[in-house]
Amino acid sequence: MKKILFFALSLSISAFSAEWASIYHSLIAFDERAGLPDGNRPGYVKPLATNLGTVLNSNWISSARIPQIFTIEAGMPLMIVGIGDEDRTYANGAPTIFGDKEYEWGAISDKISCSTAPNCRVVNGNETLNKLGVFTYPYLQLAGSFYHARVALRGMWLPAISELQSFNLFGFGLQYSFGHLFLHELPKALHPFDVSLAFGMNFSGIGYTPDNYNGTLDLDITTTHFMLVLGYQPFKFFEVMLSLGYETSTMESSGHLVSEDPDSYGAEIFPSLSVDGNNGFRMGLTVSFSLGASYHPVVGVDFGTKTSYTTNVLYFKQSFGKEPEIKEKKAKVSDSETEENEATDEVTE
Repeated sequence: MKKILFFALSLSISAFSAEWASIYHSLIAFDERAGLPDGNRPGYVKPLATNLGTVLNSNWISSARIPQIFTIEAGMPLMIVGIGDEDRTYANGAPTIFGDKEYEWGAISDKISCSTAPNCRVVNGNETLNKLGVFTYPYLQLAGSFYHARVALRGMWLPAISELQSFNLFGFGLQYSFGHLFLHELPKALHPFDVSLAFGMNFSGIGYTPDNYNGTLDLDITTTHFMLVLGYQPFKFFEVMLSLGYETSTMESSGHLVSEDPDSYGAEIFPSLSVDGNNGFRMGLTVSFSLGASYHPVVGVDFGTKTSYTTNVLYFKQSFGKEPEIKEKKAKVSDSETEENEATDEVTE
């Protein structure tokens, strides 16, 4: 009877004593060395790559139509991505780095206390990241266009702030619109339509040094996004766009972390893990406004691996010169029709 009571008490304590992952257990997931408990866990950190890719692959377009006259753009785009349940668990419900406090049993039976079971693993989420409800990434963007081709550049650099040791971003985007090649062949009612192809690529780096550690965890993120953009502009001040595309993201870790307590468990961490995000096909519905001479806010929603929201309220566009009007091409008149018209004119006379 005493043994049964002791087992029940042990099980109750283990079930309610799950704690948040320590700094070491959150970071050792990036270490690929063989034989490390809880090391080399791509699924644990993959949501970081997915969310970073979703944010960075956004805000490349402000219109489907690229004007012939010289145009410049500038602003601070902002994409908001929600942290959902799909970001918090993986591998049969085990928590990711965004996850909750939870045991992943590695024993023969989940009825055996983790403290007594052989080969038992404890995997918990990071408390700080678990509290995040949304994910975003700040950057500045400049763009210029001429003769229906557009180039966009974006970047951001921040000095060391607390545990964040470095933050940098460089990206470039290309876009070309094709409406000027065929719209004059179409009826005037279709002139508000346009179509373009766009491409964007980002390179970003983050350096992180947690408390009680020396050195850094370096994360290098590379993303790409290919898009087909369909636009309709019924009014000069309003355009709605549908974008269809494919995006990728890759996150590579490097660096070296050393605990300030050399006698502690996990005194050194050698990040080396590379992981691809779950990014893939993506569809966006975006609305842009031309208010006043240069104010050009853009808002929208994207659907893909993650649902995200574009809120570019600080975006400006200025054109120089006058854009040529699209002239509807007149129908060709055949020789027989010309002869009939001339004969009719003679009879009339």
